[in-house]
Amino acid sequence: MPLIALGLRRAIARKMMPKALKAGMSVSSFRGLLRSKGLSYRWTTLLGDWRTKFNIDAKKDAIKYVRKDRVPSPKFFAGVDDKFSKEYIYFANTRSRIHPDAPITEQVVTFLSDKPLSAREVEEEITVEWPEWGSPKESLLEEVEVTDFLRTTYRVPTGT
Repeated sequence: MPLIALGLRRAIARKMMPKALKAGMSVSSFRGLLRSKGLSYRWTTLLGDWRTKFNIDAKKDAIKYVRKDRVPSPKFFAGVDDKFSKEYIYFANTRSRIHPDAPITEQVVTFLSDKPLSAREVEEEITVEWPEWGSPKESLLEEVEVTDFLRTTYRVPTGT
């Protein structure tokens, strides 16, 4: 069996977690599955990844029940241990097209903020920033829909 780099093993394991969670697999069983496939990594890191993923899945649909003009309560934000430059992470589906007759292109956009925002505020920020972010740059934004939000527990220091 070929040796797989640790970072790659962890990334593969994280991709496998949602299916294991849906199947009702325990973290110990999941660890055994990873070992059998040669994908095991440090137990405490695996537990952290498992708890983070489980927390995200448990709170995944919370944004559906929050009005667009309201800032979600901190209890609705799933916490993640990944390193980001800002504390709040929002994901939005965008629909755009290059010209009116072209087909619609869908993209997922990640928006970072230092303060909690309502879905409407996130949509406005993305709309304002779209000329710089859009892919391709000349695409016209037609619709923005916030689909998920997270809160980081670890921030990458920025500045001096």
